[in-house]
Amino acid sequence: DMPLVKILSVWYIEFFRGVPLITVLFSANFMLLYFLPPQTNFDLILRVIIVVTIFASAYIAEVVRGGLAALPQGQYEAADALGLDYWQAQRLIIMPQALKISIPGIVSSFIGLFKDTTLVALVGLMDPLQGVTRIVRSDTAWKGIYWEPYIFVGAIFFIVCFGMSRYSIYTERRLHT
Repeated sequence: DMPLVKILSVWYIEFFRGVPLITVLFSANFMLLYFLPPQTNFDLILRVIIVVTIFASAYIAEVVRGGLAALPQGQYEAADALGLDYWQAQRLIIMPQALKISIPGIVSSFIGLFKDTTLVALVGLMDPLQGVTRIVRSDTAWKGIYWEPYIFVGAIFFIVCFGMSRYSIYTERRLHT
């Protein structure tokens, strides 16, 4: 019913899903300050948080859209039959079911986003991988052993991602999806 909102939403989602995160991070790091007033100064961490939030929201919006599309039309008609207005229907009937259907996609997006946090090192922000390798390389007792910090950080990433996927399976079973 709202063509302008639909066009802007589709453009936003397709643009940020089609552009790699590293490109958006570099753009925010180097070009954002050119488009703002001269006295404006965003901290690097704030720029990264804003960009990653905008990037992740496009993926989550697409996952939730898929959950909404998976609902049968009868759910919308049932909300109308109960006399619910648009916001009540969304809050009480439509969104709980759509989010329940979308759990695997949402968790998959979170896991991908968690793994993409290592990209922030390329714009100058510290990440776990960079921190561990700097510490190991600065100590002479570790000289010549470069693979151990990568295995350690990889194990941490695996444990966190595996934990998220197991929790997703637990939530799906608990909600009977």
